[in-house]
Amino acid sequence: MTDVPSFDLTAEPWIPVLDLDGRERVLTPLDVVQQADRLATIGGELPTTGYALTRLLLAVLHRAVQGPRDGEHWRHLWEEPRLPVGAVAEYLQHWRDRWDLLHPLTPFLQTAELRTADGKHSGLSKLIADVPNGAPLFTTRAGRSLARMGHAEAARWLVHAQAWDISGIKTGVLDDDRTKKGKLYPLGVSWLGRTGGVLVEGRTLRDTLLLNLLPYRDEELPLGWGRPDGDLPTWERAPLRPGVEPDVFGQPRTRPAGPADLYTWSARRIRLVADEDGVIGVVLTYGDPLAQQNAHTFEPMTAWRRSPTQEKALKQPLVYMPRRHSVERVFWRGLAALLPVAASTWTGREAADFLPPTSLNWLYVAQNQDWLDPALPVRVRIVGVEYGAQDSSVEEIVADQMSSRVAVLRADEGTLGEQAVVAVRRCEEAVKALKNLAGNLVRAAGGDGDGPRARAEEIAFAALDAPFRRWVSGLEPGSDLGEVQRAWQVDIARIVRQLAEELVEQSGPAAWRGRVVLGRHVDAGLADAWFRAALRTALPLAHPDEPSAHPKEAS
Repeated sequence: MTDVPSFDLTAEPWIPVLDLDGRERVLTPLDVVQQADRLATIGGELPTTGYALTRLLLAVLHRAVQGPRDGEHWRHLWEEPRLPVGAVAEYLQHWRDRWDLLHPLTPFLQTAELRTADGKHSGLSKLIADVPNGAPLFTTRAGRSLARMGHAEAARWLVHAQAWDISGIKTGVLDDDRTKKGKLYPLGVSWLGRTGGVLVEGRTLRDTLLLNLLPYRDEELPLGWGRPDGDLPTWERAPLRPGVEPDVFGQPRTRPAGPADLYTWSARRIRLVADEDGVIGVVLTYGDPLAQQNAHTFEPMTAWRRSPTQEKALKQPLVYMPRRHSVERVFWRGLAALLPVAASTWTGREAADFLPPTSLNWLYVAQNQDWLDPALPVRVRIVGVEYGAQDSSVEEIVADQMSSRVAVLRADEGTLGEQAVVAVRRCEEAVKALKNLAGNLVRAAGGDGDGPRARAEEIAFAALDAPFRRWVSGLEPGSDLGEVQRAWQVDIARIVRQLAEELVEQSGPAAWRGRVVLGRHVDAGLADAWFRAALRTALPLAHPDEPSAHPKEAS
């Protein structure tokens, strides 16, 4: 009798990490928790992998500590020098069978009974996000690396698919009443693909996990989580079957009970085809849908925008949708929508147009309670995916980060965060002045200004990116608010003026002669004068002795 293959994910090393010395390692989940105070971050094949694995470990921590129940429970965990290793070890040991990647009845995050009508399975390209479907030449993977992969890597891609899988037509499976003629028609990308992921990172992985381990109950947070004892991850519930998972009343589940449920949400039904040497194929189709509308009541790690279109369509007075990230726009330009303010409202006619991630709101609350040092250094990391046509392919991975002190991550009047928001606005206004200069120079020479305006904006924000990040990282409690703002405006003026001088020098004789635009003569000299006047208005602290008013310019 042959032994049944097994790959125990509680005991095998499969989670990539980066330690504080910059070395890459692969550890077991318990090793990660034990060594978290000596580790920097969780990694993976893609930035999206590390983010999904971090959320998986947060689910484990929530269950192991049965909380945090409230703010006081969180404070107690934060004040301990290490994570609760004993509780995590006991928890993982108890659920060890459900963490077996190859278990014949309850494989980890999979559906053992998943079968197609013809009994066939797909290749590994269906599981791997960096293999463009139908375009394998545009990837580092080919040949044997797509024919088989090790169990540890397969486990990571399994977690990744549950979080980020593309939409499109999927293979239909037996016993799923959504299957039509052997196909399951598009139901959207996996949950994280619908959001703009925001992760607060501390000095160590221990800090990162605790800063994102939000309490179940706090009157200052908009979360509608249930009790900790009712928040069950997928491995604590009945084994997954094809189709939609029912609730206790036999109806499809429509929202998670809490973070452990959410962070392990089974957006896909998956079965790995494997043996004792590795994984050779996969059956992958749709699982449990999850609506985006007003998901701020249970998803703490994304920002939100109010949607009048959804409010009209659903006939509801207030609907918030996730703010997804764009690869074309550095995320600090949207800083105002990320930072909590005391006056933010969650309901009613005066509800805010944007809501910050609840994880950042928690930092605000913890500061007010004196549980967090305002000088604590943190990074705000964003992660997301831009999908292709009909969300059926991965176009770009969005990943960015910004370092600051905790004190910066609040935008009340008179705070460092308010100064950061003002600084972004000053950047936008200064770049607008440069865009208008570029457009006017081209129009003066007889051309179309739209293309040059867009290029000028791209070049300007690229030039301002690193200086802004350095400026934000240097903001500290006790900083002179007026002086930090003045210093930043002086920097913006210097950078943008230099770019403007290059544009004027390159404009050519035709632009200096000029022509009539919209009934008014425009030439390079006038365009430059308009730019300088606009820059004085945009950056008054960089021009304290100069008037800010300027004549109306062509636009």
